[in-house]
Amino acid sequence: MTQFDSLRSLRAGVFIALAGVLLCSPSVALAQMPNFREMSGRPLPSADVPPGSLSVRVAIGDFSNPVTGHLVDVSVDGESRTVTTGEDGRALVSGLRVGNTVRVSTMVNGVRLDSQPIPIDTTGMMVALVATDPAEAAVAAPPAEPGAAPVKGTVVLGPESRVIVELAENGLTVFYVMEVVNALSTPVDIDGPLIFDLPREARGTGMLPESSKQATANGPRIIVTGPFAPGVTRVEAAYELPYRGATTQLTQVWPATLQQLTLLVEQRGALEIASPQVTARNMVDSNGQPLIFASGPAIQAGQALVVDFSGLPHHPTWPQWTALLLGLAIMGWGIWGAATAPARRA
Repeated sequence: MTQFDSLRSLRAGVFIALAGVLLCSPSVALAQMPNFREMSGRPLPSADVPPGSLSVRVAIGDFSNPVTGHLVDVSVDGESRTVTTGEDGRALVSGLRVGNTVRVSTMVNGVRLDSQPIPIDTTGMMVALVATDPAEAAVAAPPAEPGAAPVKGTVVLGPESRVIVELAENGLTVFYVMEVVNALSTPVDIDGPLIFDLPREARGTGMLPESSKQATANGPRIIVTGPFAPGVTRVEAAYELPYRGATTQLTQVWPATLQQLTLLVEQRGALEIASPQVTARNMVDSNGQPLIFASGPAIQAGQALVVDFSGLPHHPTWPQWTALLLGLAIMGWGIWGAATAPARRA
């Protein structure tokens, strides 16, 4: 079976399992939840926030996609300071006094988000700054006019992007199913191709039939040429990541912001994964095959996804080393015998 055929069989089960997970997830209740963009910038009193403090939450689309490690500008009665969001996308502004007026702002994906004036009272306050999800904006955007000239801009890897890992003989087969999202209504020129530099050990890189023809494989690289049409450009590729022993690591630097990490790994035996980017994980079943379903917040452009694998099935290497050393000993004995034969005959 080729890796393309393998992908088809695995993906069918993966999507069934993923659908089951999502149906059990609180996110299915989004239809009953308020419009997060309409909530953006509006302050609310909160009993969970200490008096004299303001909790600022930064997200893309909704609160399931927090923006972590992000600077937020704070103005307290005209005096400026900055705070940084944590892993949950929140930052706390403390030391405020009753009567202070606070404004907060930040830049997300090139768009400035501002709050309304926030009067500080005796209770703690909270405010959310929610950026538009480029994937949703791309769906809502009107189609481009025929022949429209591309404009300078950026693209992101939409929240439906995912990384799928299947176990092979002494190797991992890694699949990238990426949605390159242009949220504008005109084609976008990002001033060059979008280049995925794969791990240096990657081999056998190939594009899958469902992938856009704009994407090609060149050695350990996936190159996606622009301009990018409004909406989604699908990039689907596979490669093999060989390993020796029970552990290995997958490291991938993203050329554009990955809006949400979704990782699906075929689970066998004692296999485990660990990643600083993973904040939630579940075990799901796909036609009797267990899968690790892991997720995490956005990973910014230029930052790396790092996944450590342990408990990998492998063949012991000592028989190969023993055979190699025995072969070298026999070769050395033969060379020594040939070199000393004239002396022994004399």
